[in-house]
Amino acid sequence: MAKKRRRLVLALVGIIALLIILGVAIGAHFKQKKEAKYAKPKRGSIVEAIYGLGKVKTHRKYELKIGVMSTVRKVFVDEGDSVTKGDPIIKFADLRLYKAPFSGTITRLDYREPEVVFPNVPVLTLEDLDQRYIEVSLEQEGALRVRKDQEATILFESLRGIKYEGKVVSIFPKEDEFLVHIKAAGMKENILPGMSADVTINVSVQKDVLLVPQSGITNGVAMILRDGKKMKIPVKVGANDGTWAQILDGDIRENDEIVYRAEKE
Repeated sequence: MAKKRRRLVLALVGIIALLIILGVAIGAHFKQKKEAKYAKPKRGSIVEAIYGLGKVKTHRKYELKIGVMSTVRKVFVDEGDSVTKGDPIIKFADLRLYKAPFSGTITRLDYREPEVVFPNVPVLTLEDLDQRYIEVSLEQEGALRVRKDQEATILFESLRGIKYEGKVVSIFPKEDEFLVHIKAAGMKENILPGMSADVTINVSVQKDVLLVPQSGITNGVAMILRDGKKMKIPVKVGANDGTWAQILDGDIRENDEIVYRAEKE
């Protein structure tokens, strides 16, 4: 009898704990639910943008490979060294001497004396760190909207508060990727190839247009409050920046109030 009573008590405790957990979860859900708010349409400018993750790269990059097996006789440089065009960089056992084809920095050196180098294997890499650019890989939808000379903003997370302005210099396909190259002036010397940055490409700028909250439009219909009455108005939407949307067509008046949804605090 005592065992049955104990089991019953444990079962009741478990049920109560479950109800408490469910109550907390439901309370949190309703706390975070969206509530209706109202905002008047406004006239202004809107910038529509494409976002991507970019990588710093260099325009001038020399990767040394040899055509026949040989032994390293003399290495004149080390990783991180700066060289001038024409400086000797490496010499092989058959007396072949390689010189820097341009001024830059040795960013890779895989062989030392007297190691054997096999054909078509990278020996060293030289890069011109003064000629850097940002490369961004985009999805097809975004790539369709990007054009040469569009403005871009580059932000390195570790350099808080510092933004670089740039321009799209090219967009092209490569092995089923859609790549965008962006030139940014004035990048600091400590921004090196391989570093990543958040990139914003401005694909559309509309000035002096009618704007309404983006969340106030559902399936091409805006809910408005006019003369104290709620009504649904079909609209055609143009550019949007994630917060505001441009109204191209529809009976939206500047004295209307747009009903939109916002996260409840």
